Amino acid sequence: MNFEEPIQDLLARCPGARGAAIVDPDGIPVVVSPRGGALETLGAELAGVLRDLSEASRELEHGALEQLAVYAEDAVIILTTIAAGYFLVLVLARDGLAGKARLASRLARARLYSEFI
Repeated sequence: MNFEEPIQDLLARCPGARGAAIVDPDGIPVVVSPRGGALETLGAELAGVLRDLSEASRELEHGALEQLAVYAEDAVIILTTIAAGYFLVLVLARDGLAGKARLASRLARARLYSEFI
């Protein structure tokens, strides 16, 4: 599968989207759009956070972590797990449509899931 296509589709569906990436469990980007330094660095930093949250969720018997939204002063960051530790990062402008972006991220996950299991 060409991973660029689902990423571009996700960006097109989300008003206010600044960028998206698929990141492996070690924080290494599989695909990033747009290319640059910031999204790659963000994915690498968030991989450890997501790993810790996933472990805590399992230990507390809440099940697998599926999605996390982080609201910062100037952005909304939506993390959606795909499979096998891979995850999707979507960055929106603070005034972007976060609910629509969360849904679009889950739909992208469903589209990508079979490629990662």
